[in-house]
Amino acid sequence: MKKKVILDMDPGIDDALAILLAFRSPELEILGITTVSGNVHASKGAINALRTLNILKIKDVPVYVGQGKPLLRPLETIEWIHGLDGLGDANITMPSRKPKENSGVRFIADTIMNSKPDEITLIATGPLTNIAAALLLEPGLAKRVKGLVIMGGAYGLTPYGVGNMTPVSEFNIYTDPEGAKFVFDSGIPLTAVGLDVTTNPQALLTKDKYEQLAAFPSETSQFAVAITRNFINRFGFIQLHDPMAVAMAVDKNLFKTSKYHVTVVTNDDITRGQTIADRREWLPEEFRKPPNANIAHWVDGPRFLQLFMERIK
Repeated sequence: MKKKVILDMDPGIDDALAILLAFRSPELEILGITTVSGNVHASKGAINALRTLNILKIKDVPVYVGQGKPLLRPLETIEWIHGLDGLGDANITMPSRKPKENSGVRFIADTIMNSKPDEITLIATGPLTNIAAALLLEPGLAKRVKGLVIMGGAYGLTPYGVGNMTPVSEFNIYTDPEGAKFVFDSGIPLTAVGLDVTTNPQALLTKDKYEQLAAFPSETSQFAVAITRNFINRFGFIQLHDPMAVAMAVDKNLFKTSKYHVTVVTNDDITRGQTIADRREWLPEEFRKPPNANIAHWVDGPRFLQLFMERIK
């Protein structure tokens, strides 16, 4: 039976790659895409989601624009990484259909609340603003959703679990730490795929893998090559953050996870957006906070890359 999924994203180069992987994974049934402001503004992200769906010849999956800014903070986008258009300035054809404006949060809330319990899985690859807003709108959502898989956080569980916005903070959590804190504390069944695994050197799309994609003539492969070209030329590799969150939903056996209580820091200093996993197993039971997240701390990098490459090609 296929897993019913809503994708909540801020497309974004790696979000677009995650869309390709999701729709090329027969294990998943994608009910819709909602966009949130992060890599780019939610409105631009929705256009990019539709541009990606065009490549896939997908015309019947709706795209909804979600929250335009974090819960309590001004928006800080990163077009300097993703390109002015958010897709590597690759001149991808603009979509003919339009996204549904300002209804992303309502779509998430209504779809989950009108479905059977434990039927819908959320995959969130951007800041958690939409998810927080949906939980505020429908507090019962936390107990009704099957699960939430996020790309977010740096937990210090591996040598790679360090920040990319500050020394301790990952971009998605940093962008809206209040939204992230609300989600982590909500009781929603949360699995976190963070920098501890997405930056593992064995899981990177390196230049040789990029050249393998470039040699394959499919539209999806050439699209992936086009949107990553500038990034690969600049850095020599690309980290597949968001596709890895999709891979968790497709095949959790690619990963090892452990449960921790995570505190999200909402300060305004260098610790803004830090995700602190409490690893003090020696604490007496009465002093321990219950786990609120299942965190990935190992990935089978070669198998993940094989999955990604085969399905993108």
